[in-house]
Amino acid sequence: MGQFVHTEVHCATGRADCEVETENAIYIFEFKLNGNGSAEDALQQIKDKDYAGKYKASKKKIVLIGSSFDEEKRTIGEYLINDELGII
Repeated sequence: MGQFVHTEVHCATGRADCEVETENAIYIFEFKLNGNGSAEDALQQIKDKDYAGKYKASKKKIVLIGSSFDEEKRTIGEYLINDELGII
């Protein structure tokens, strides 16, 4: 199907929790537990540690996704998506 999923992807400044590469786009995910950070914190970590840096020469769309999990409800608490259009 042309989709590749990688977890705990290491780079010089840290490691991304998950990266999904498709034919046209690369999705970079960072996950936080509700007590350890918000979706905004997760998204900021992706930017601060430049997890997308190695893909900048690629012609693919790069989408950053920060998510936090609600420990009590055991569901996604919140998420933010940042692509070329800005934060969604």
